[in-house]
Order: sequence, then C-alpha cells, then structure tokens
Amino acid sequence: MRVEFPDPQVEGGQPPIRLTCSPSSGTLFPVGTTLVSCTVTDVLGALASCTMTVEVQQVPTISRTAFLAFGDSVTAGEITAPTSSQSTLTPSLLRLRVVPEASYPTQLLGLLRARYRKQAGELSVTNAGLSGETAHEGARRFPGVLAAVQPQVVLLLEGYNDVNVFGSNAFARESLAIEQMAREARLGGAVVFLGSLTPSRPGGRNTIQPETISAFNDLLRRVAAAQAAIFVDLYSPLSLDVQAFIGQDGLHPTELGYQVIARAFVEAIGARLEDGSAVHLGCANSPVRPCRTQTVSGGSSFAMFE
Repeated sequence: MRVEFPDPQVEGGQPPIRLTCSPSSGTLFPVGTTLVSCTVTDVLGALASCTMTVEVQQVPTISRTAFLAFGDSVTAGEITAPTSSQSTLTPSLLRLRVVPEASYPTQLLGLLRARYRKQAGELSVTNAGLSGETAHEGARRFPGVLAAVQPQVVLLLEGYNDVNVFGSNAFARESLAIEQMAREARLGGAVVFLGSLTPSRPGGRNTIQPETISAFNDLLRRVAAAQAAIFVDLYSPLSLDVQAFIGQDGLHPTELGYQVIARAFVEAIGARLEDGSAVHLGCANSPVRPCRTQTVSGGSSFAMFE
C-alpha cells in the first residue's frame, strides 16, 4: 500500500536543512510493521535522526455478499421454551417457538458485518427456514426461493425432520433432494455451503441416535463432494457441550448453539470467499520518541521529533 506521512518536526540547525526518510513518504509499504528512519543535516554538517513505525493492517473483504440460508426449523431459529436448562422441567411443559433474532442466519449476518466492515452495507442474509419441512418438501420449494432471492451464496441445512421421523429409511430419498438443491444453486452461479446435522441431546422427545446422525452426515459429505459444495461440520463444535448448545427437546439448538453454528459458517465462508486485498494505514508514528539533541562545533544544534 502506498503510504504518505508527514515529515518529522525539525528545530534548530543552520539552513539550508536537508531531511531524508527511508523508506520515504509515498512509497509502497507491505502489510505489517515497517521501521522508518529519518535523518536531518544542516549546512555545517550537524546531524540528528529519529525513527517511527508505519503499520499497514489488512482489512478483509469478501468476494460475495448476498447469502441465502435455506432449511427447516433449525434454519428458521426454533428454540425450546422455556429456555432454561433445568432438568426438572418435564417434556409436557416444553414448547418450541421460532425466535428469528436467535437464529443462526441472523447471528451470521452480525458476524459477517463485524468482520467485513467495509462491506457491511452490502451484506445480506435471507432466512428461508421453514419449520416442519422435510428435505423432499424443501426441494420443491427451493427453486422459487432461489429465483426470488438470487443469492450469490447458498447455505443448505436440511434433513432433521426426515431423520427424526424415518431414520435411515429416509436417507436415500432425502440425500437426493439435498443434492438436487445443491445442484440447482451451483448451476445458478451460487457458491454452496452444505451444513451437517448437529448432535442430539440425550433424553429429549426429539433426540436422534448419534449413529444415525453420523451416518447421515457421512452421506452429506459425499453429496457435497459430488456437487462441488463446501461441507461445513456443525456436529463437532456443538458436540463439545450438548447440554449448553442443544435445547431440552433434544434436537433444536439453544441461542448459544445457534451462535456456534453461525461461527462455523463464518469460518468456512472466510476460508473460501475472503480475499483480503484491502489494507489500511495503522499507527504511523507511535510511540513518540524524540531524537537526541546534538551540539557540534560552531554552536549548531538540532532537535528532531516524530
């Protein structure tokens, strides 16, 4: 990056005064911290010098800014209410409700805007989650949503209802439906991120056996590879603490769990779409260190400051 900085302040000396800095103002500086050394001399040969730092910091940018999050209730942002993790609450007292502000697409947008500050106004995440939807039903809905939103990036997270109700019997049909959606998005020019199913919390009314989820996620990996989609592992980060990340119904994430999902997608998005070509000038002259005043024959003296 080409950086311009003001000349250091010079006091004293016998004119004419000659000031040089290396690297000089207006030259190209690399990302990182560069030490600049400045030297001043006068007609009598008196000399003083000082240094300063120029820091060029990388500001990340992203190549695509319009996102579509498509899926079922886990995309919509359904949570168990009340949200308390107290085990004394019986299943009959638990209700599921959609809380859009807690959903992973909403939290994802906040994270994207925080990271890609220069593009914050351009970034959008459309939440097209629909509670109770199977992947097969989603495949029928998807073309209309895709045409209406025209996203540059599609985040797919489907299959919970299929696996929860039908188990492994649903694998073949639903994986084909998910592959169909990934293909349509890719052919439409979108980059596709395919999320895995998250883990279940034991003892809930919607709990799915771990081996069933793992088997379906293996299938999703193969679907992603076949359609040149980016597979996003959501199972591993949420399995670190299912009591905190998964609600009492056993299936839907908590607000904190949705945050973990959003962060996993952000990491995958950054790895694929971040270009980081923009830089900005950081601290140009800190810390301030005045140069030592030098006295030479003839009474000439300099003091030079950053």
